[in-house]
Amino acid sequence: MKKKILIISAVFPPEPVTTAYMNYDLAIDLQEKYDVTVLRAYPTRPEGSEYKADEIKHDYPFECIALRSYTCPSSSLIGRFRESISFGLACRKYIKEHHKSFSYVYNASWQLFGYFIVAKTAVHYGIPYMIPIQDIYPESLFTGKAYPKIFRRIASFFLIPLDRYYQKHAHKVRTITEEMRDYLSKTRNVSKNNYLVVNNWQENECFSYIEPRISPVVTFAYVGSINNHSNTGYIIKSFLRAGMENARLVIYGKGNKKEECIQIVRQMQAEDRIIFDAVARDDVPRVQSEADVLVLALPKDNARFSLPSKITSYMLSGRPVLASVDEISASTRYIKESGSGIAVPPDNEFELSEAFLKFSRMSYEERKAMGQNGRAFALAHLTKEANLTMVANEITNHIENTR
Repeated sequence: MKKKILIISAVFPPEPVTTAYMNYDLAIDLQEKYDVTVLRAYPTRPEGSEYKADEIKHDYPFECIALRSYTCPSSSLIGRFRESISFGLACRKYIKEHHKSFSYVYNASWQLFGYFIVAKTAVHYGIPYMIPIQDIYPESLFTGKAYPKIFRRIASFFLIPLDRYYQKHAHKVRTITEEMRDYLSKTRNVSKNNYLVVNNWQENECFSYIEPRISPVVTFAYVGSINNHSNTGYIIKSFLRAGMENARLVIYGKGNKKEECIQIVRQMQAEDRIIFDAVARDDVPRVQSEADVLVLALPKDNARFSLPSKITSYMLSGRPVLASVDEISASTRYIKESGSGIAVPPDNEFELSEAFLKFSRMSYEERKAMGQNGRAFALAHLTKEANLTMVANEITNHIENTR
């Protein structure tokens, strides 16, 4: 009889979130050898999305259960805490009722409280678990927020012990960069042996290489959500500051800051140079291939320990990357190591505008070579083939070697 694995996934397809599809990929891979059950929340991402019943009750080759719990797609601190606790408690109830069945738990609930509740439950019943960490909490809660120092200290005093608990007791903590592993090991006082560094992955088959077109106009593009973390307004202002006559910027996506960005463009009378458009997930490879340069910008400290999924997507498209991100980060390191673009410090309008200008003056051959460098790097280090196997093998080896 097959051993059973429980995958807890706070987000899951059809939600167009990278972690949702990675958890799906893991379930597909593991179900070939094990009896897999996925616990998921009802889909709500991105904010404003509505999903039909048949999209939730998909005919998967594994059991997928949508738990009734509170959801909060809007960026509300209290709402997100409540969502994390509610989903964690729903998962705890399920594990309590079925704990004798499972040999392993992949705990991809919501950080902090969801992770902690599931981890505590797994420890109670002696079930080994892995935790994938995409962002560092509680630190990321305060990034870019003007909270008083006393509030940060109090919050950290109560929240960091939760984070330390589920990392210390995990069979493995999966981080997505070496920088994240080193920071967590030091600040949480957890051995580096507890960590497994595996990059996020995407479906590279979707990103077939298309030769960039030759045009007198250089097309820059941003593809993704337009929200507080995307710094899209900053991208727009930096682009216009560069004063390029041979360039245009296309912004693909939606989000709660889109209308604000549209107003910025109108006020600066730049509608002929900056275009807004929507894009379905399946069309992302196509629209990215139509650009000459792909752009992203994150506020200070947002990319310090993580690797934005856009970096992988952009590189796989075979286009050069212009990134405004932390200097000490995997994003900057990968761009420099691969020779795939230009990385400038975050929140520096002058440096970003200079980078825009530099790209606009590059030859077609220079930009093409950068794009090819990034694609080669991504295929070697950032694909499903390169990374999914590492996670699945770690789980399999632990299950098979534990008696």
